[in-house]
Amino acid sequence: MRAVIVGLMVLMATSLMAAEPSKNDAITKDTNRIQGTWRLVALEYDGKPAPAEIVAALKLVFKDDTLTFTPGEPGFTNYKFKLDSTTRPAGFAMVHSDGAKKGETEKGIYSLDGDHLKICFGRVDKTLDEITGRAGSQQSMYSLERLK
Repeated sequence: MRAVIVGLMVLMATSLMAAEPSKNDAITKDTNRIQGTWRLVALEYDGKPAPAEIVAALKLVFKDDTLTFTPGEPGFTNYKFKLDSTTRPAGFAMVHSDGAKKGETEKGIYSLDGDHLKICFGRVDKTLDEITGRAGSQQSMYSLERLK
């Protein structure tokens, strides 16, 4: 009888694992979906919108595991990025690839819905639980649309 129970438990566990996509599959799916060039639609920090000329000019390019801001600024142009779509909200991390902050990681959260992407960053000592750039949040929020 004990062998039957153990067998059923193994069968149930195997079925559950097969029914759920793996964490890596979910992350890979969003990493593939984010690839391409995105134009900035809005950028705000702590309730203050970025100047219109910055919003009009800035693009983010995701290629493989790299993120490039164009036009860029020295030390704030090239990054390696990593998504974690298995957390709620989904996690976003980018590591500076150049400049004085080379090797440092910026952590945030993101929302990807078709051709619309929002990325939110906050203070290092603050856990982000909402994608917002509203006043008092001490967070910056990038709203982007995919260029076709």
